[in-house]
Amino acid sequence: MVTRLKQSLTARLIITISGIVFAICVLFLLLINHYLNESIIEEMGEKALTSAYLIAERPDVNTAFSMKDPSSILQPIAEDIRQQIGATFVVIGNRQGIRYTHPDREKVGQSMVGGDNDSALIDKESIVSKTTGSMGESIRGKVPVIVDGKVIGVISVGFLTKDIKKAIDTAFLGWLQITVLVAILGIICAVLLSLYVKKQLLGMQPAQIAKLYSAYHTILEETTDGIILTTRDNDVVICNSRAKELLSALKEDLSLEKVLPERLFDEEVIRALEIPLQQQEIIISKAPLKHGERLGYLYFLRAKLEYETVTNELMLVKQQAQMQRAKTHEFANKLHVILGLLKQSHTEEAIAFIRQEQQDTTKQQQALAAQPSILIQALLEGKISEAKERGIVIAIETDDVLIDYNDEEVDALLTALGNVLQNAMDALHNANISNKQINLSIHQYKHELIIEVHDNGPGIDAEMAKQIFTLGYTTKDGYERGYGLTISEQALKKVGGSLLLEESDLGGACFLIILQRKGFNGYLAN
Repeated sequence: MVTRLKQSLTARLIITISGIVFAICVLFLLLINHYLNESIIEEMGEKALTSAYLIAERPDVNTAFSMKDPSSILQPIAEDIRQQIGATFVVIGNRQGIRYTHPDREKVGQSMVGGDNDSALIDKESIVSKTTGSMGESIRGKVPVIVDGKVIGVISVGFLTKDIKKAIDTAFLGWLQITVLVAILGIICAVLLSLYVKKQLLGMQPAQIAKLYSAYHTILEETTDGIILTTRDNDVVICNSRAKELLSALKEDLSLEKVLPERLFDEEVIRALEIPLQQQEIIISKAPLKHGERLGYLYFLRAKLEYETVTNELMLVKQQAQMQRAKTHEFANKLHVILGLLKQSHTEEAIAFIRQEQQDTTKQQQALAAQPSILIQALLEGKISEAKERGIVIAIETDDVLIDYNDEEVDALLTALGNVLQNAMDALHNANISNKQINLSIHQYKHELIIEVHDNGPGIDAEMAKQIFTLGYTTKDGYERGYGLTISEQALKKVGGSLLLEESDLGGACFLIILQRKGFNGYLAN
């Protein structure tokens, strides 16, 4: 139990803060005690001396010294003044130090005790002294009574030191009570502060926090993903070295607004969005960071190149799945057509339908087989199947022999051809026209491969054509839109290719995918 208490941050905070409060209170009481002793004694001495001055200057007191019986006149005056000022004694003595007044009448006529009359009677000086007299130790003020320049007597006003001590103790007790209340309040605040700190630290101890921070720092720096933490205003708080490497602009200026498209800041959550940044494809994810309230946003950045193999395999699987689903649907429709023709005894039409489908399938398989990459074959087959489901016909014209593509060229063609075909299908899907058609031609020339994608959709106007390759530009809804053509253009540029836009012979848009071919032995289609 003792060990746990020592290790507890809450207990240590309570003990430390309480100790500081206690030490301050003790120091305060010592200073107060010293101040009270000094100030009250000084105050009582000043009071005694001032009272003695006032008595010595009274005309009736001076006159009484010349009377036959001064005591009878001075005793009532002295007692009245003593009661008014609360003094222990007011003693008036003559030139020889014989008392004319005293609180104890039996001591009237006796010599004054204390041995401190010489300063007043001989030196004509007023003093404050601490001396033991007939009533005990006292603080007294002594003032000479001077008439016509001659000392005729002395006034002594005094307060017993024991009474002064009682006054000091009473005042100190009041301050002690206040100090105790302050100490209790300080301890309560220490407990509340410790509990608040414990809550803010989620109950963790300093050693745990240090280890956790070290672990987080190691994770941030060792992970292969770029990690960026921002405030709600998109100011960068944490940025690991991988993120700075992927976004070199962050090394000079920690501001995402100069790096990412503005549309992304309006989105709360982004899942694996591929966008081109600084001549490379980046896969970006975004999630809000909350702890009771919104604190900021967490960004994850990944270089697409590092995931290219997995991405391509997943794309192949996706295309195969779409193709199989479309083929199943299409095959079922064709069976229904054949069944209907046979039921109506249209045998010749059924045979002609079957032969036409066989010819179309053979032609399509030949066009796909000419592609040297299985990934491109899968892409085209998947797009053809998807187009059929959407009522669009894709016609492929290709050379019989195409030169093999290297891995980088395959990746670029998959990106560009996939995006262009998808855009064409989206444009035709929303168009109110019949006989929706896409013509795809693939031709190998001496130094370049040219792929043309024509559609008979609404086309692209001149104003849109100026911005079509701008990052983030789109006419569609959604933060994930507006990046495909930019990504495609950059992917082709990396392998020495280009992406162009022209008017189509079909009346819609025509995209040209041009891939420069170098270093082959020269069997060409044209």
